[in-house]
Amino acid sequence: MKMKIPWSISTTVRNPERLRDFLSVLKRLEGQSFDANNQINYQILLIQERLYRPLNIPLKFRKYYEKPNMQIPFKVAKEIFYTQNYKDPPMRGRQSVNPLNKLGFSIAREGSGPIRITELGNRFLAGDYDIGFIFFKSLLKLQFPNPWSEDFSYQRGFNIMPFIATMHLIYRLNKKSSNKGLDKTEFSLFIPTLINVDEINEQIEKILEFRKEKDKKKYISNFAKKFYGVQKVPDKKIKNLFDYGDNIMRYFRLTRYFKVTMDPFGHYWRVDLEPSRKVEIELLLNMYDGKAIEFKDANEYLNYLSDITKPTLPWEEIENLKKIALSLRNTIIDLIKREDIAIFDNEKEFLNTNIAEFEKKQLEEYISELRKLNLEVREKLRKIRIVSDIEKIKDVINILCDIKKLKKYEPEHFEKLITEALKIINDEILIKPNYPVDDEGEPISYSPGNRPDIECYYKTFKAICEVTLNTSRFQWIQEGQPVMRHLRDFEIQHKGKEVFCIFIAPQIHNDTYSQFWISVKYEYDGLPQKIIPMTTKQFALLLDVLLQLIKQGKRFSHKELYDLYTQIINITKKLNSFSDWANCIQNVIKEWSQKSILL
Repeated sequence: MKMKIPWSISTTVRNPERLRDFLSVLKRLEGQSFDANNQINYQILLIQERLYRPLNIPLKFRKYYEKPNMQIPFKVAKEIFYTQNYKDPPMRGRQSVNPLNKLGFSIAREGSGPIRITELGNRFLAGDYDIGFIFFKSLLKLQFPNPWSEDFSYQRGFNIMPFIATMHLIYRLNKKSSNKGLDKTEFSLFIPTLINVDEINEQIEKILEFRKEKDKKKYISNFAKKFYGVQKVPDKKIKNLFDYGDNIMRYFRLTRYFKVTMDPFGHYWRVDLEPSRKVEIELLLNMYDGKAIEFKDANEYLNYLSDITKPTLPWEEIENLKKIALSLRNTIIDLIKREDIAIFDNEKEFLNTNIAEFEKKQLEEYISELRKLNLEVREKLRKIRIVSDIEKIKDVINILCDIKKLKKYEPEHFEKLITEALKIINDEILIKPNYPVDDEGEPISYSPGNRPDIECYYKTFKAICEVTLNTSRFQWIQEGQPVMRHLRDFEIQHKGKEVFCIFIAPQIHNDTYSQFWISVKYEYDGLPQKIIPMTTKQFALLLDVLLQLIKQGKRFSHKELYDLYTQIINITKKLNSFSDWANCIQNVIKEWSQKSILL
């Protein structure tokens, strides 16, 4: 038998949502052969679209990277590509397309007909897609070996559907241990090295051994030696396991079948099965043992990849759908009773719906609505807990003022932090973050690029909130145009209403102030806009005012917020430069803060 190797999903793209950009570029080549020429063309297009940056950028082309608003011509991208002097140039394109093929989004391989984007891939490219559904269907099809996997073969010991096998492992482990799920180290060691379903029980015993072991470092080294079958393991191979583990976790959590608890920096995390999907998980585990499906040939496998209805799901049977609906409904009712949460009469009615005679489509819609209600109830509970929690408000203020700490935040956790800060103010109709969430409302990725980060609905005005951790001179290029475009789209959606955009970053670059100054003072696409740039420290001042008021038994309302935002916009009429505006924003916020505390 060949030397064992761990499995992985994609080392090319760390963040799963970036695959959409890679797929979008491949779509331009659809219908053509993925021969050596198009393998090279694909990689050149990725360079042109700034989705891949080679190490060696010729001096004459560095301006394209110093000024990211400049379009890279195809000829320039081509020259940059060939400057790298790759030994096998087409291989670069094959590597970049590999995760798209592996996850069933495309069929792009030399000798396998024209490039095809599968139905699942096209759904991923569509504007309004459910990321959980996309990656659940995709990861269910991931298996080793398969007719296209030369590395992850039977000869190397592979026989696994990783998504299902990981569920089996955690499910069985949780029966044996009160320490539920897997922490970052356990997941990274024991999931990528689980290459055969017959080894699940053995792997569980190793996890339990590892938990008892005092010298963790020594255990990891010995475990790696045994897995690879060598006397000495380079540190890089052990580091790779942690990279694979982190990557796998990011893909798995998008499905919402795995619950990931993570610190805001992404340093420490834990993976468990999602409690609210207990019935679905048990049905899946009863239907699939985690062994790879056997295919007669590559064509049968390609047809399987292309068919969005495959593999068969256990809840396609109506009785199983009823079990899921009843389980989820009971979970929500238990939460409401336990936490004594007030709900509306129509929600009570909805929870008491008689589903005995429901047909399949009605049950699917009912389950979908139950999931929405589950999120709303949990959000209501979270808000009750944070709005008057003095220590929580102090904690948020301290974090917003600590730029070094903020820069280490994962983007989605920064979006969550600002969302919570807006909710603490507590005078909104709705604060709606656009990042995808798990079944408990925790972010599983950052907001998609085609929407504002956060939408804010108040009685007298509406706003979007755009946030970024980028403080470099490229801030205005990466954030400026999208922010103004999102605001204009939001203005059009809410015609006749007063609409603002609050832009928040740890630091705001002069070029960003300049860009927004033009939009506010003059126009963006023919009409002026209302954009309020604030540093996180300035935004923290709003919460500090709220904290002082809470101690006096008072709060400020959205009307005071409106006054502040209006002052920041109106002051531009008296100023001649963006730098004056930047300085004045600080003064306006300070004066507003002092006045609000005295009210």
